[in-house]
Amino acid sequence: MQPTSSMNEQFLKNWQMGLQIFRPSIDNTSVSERKRAIKLSADVAMASLRKGTTCWSRALIQKAATEDSFLVRQMLAGIKEETLINRKLPKIVCHRKIVRRSKKILMRRKSSSAMEEVTAKAKKLVKRKTKGLRNVVPGGEFMSNNVLLIQETLDYIVSLQTQVNVMRSIVDAAEAGVER
Repeated sequence: MQPTSSMNEQFLKNWQMGLQIFRPSIDNTSVSERKRAIKLSADVAMASLRKGTTCWSRALIQKAATEDSFLVRQMLAGIKEETLINRKLPKIVCHRKIVRRSKKILMRRKSSSAMEEVTAKAKKLVKRKTKGLRNVVPGGEFMSNNVLLIQETLDYIVSLQTQVNVMRSIVDAAEAGVER
C-alpha cells in the first residue's frame, strides 16, 4: 500500500504550518534544537493526517503535547478534541471459519509432542516479534490485540512512507536549485 499524492500534499501543508509556528524561536538556536523542532513538527503533521483515528497518531500527539503544547494546539486547531481523547479501540473479531480450519489442520498432524514443541517455539517467536512491534509503533505498548497492532503498524508504515516521500522531494528540489 503506497501513500497517495493527496496524503503527501496534506502532510507537506501541515508540516510547513508547524515549521512556521516554530520559525520565530528557531532562528537563534542550536542544530540539535532545530532538529528537534523539525522532528516534532513532522510527527504532529503525520499524526494530524489521521485526525486521531489511530492509536499511533494519538500517542504521537500526546507525546508532542508534552514537549510543546502550543505547537500541537495550533497545528490541530481544525480537529475536534473529542476525537483525540478517550477514543475506544475498534473491536476486532476473529473469523470462526479460520479458527475451525486451523484446529482441523493441527489435529491432522502426526506426533503431538513434536507439534507441541513446534507450537511453543512459534508462540515464543510471535511473542518476541510483537513485543518488538509494540516498542516501535507509537502507542503500541497499550495495544493488547495483535491484529489491531498489525493494522496500526501497517497504517504507521504508510504514514512514514508519506513523510519520507515528502522529505525526499524537498531534498531533490533543494539539490536541483543548488546545481543551477
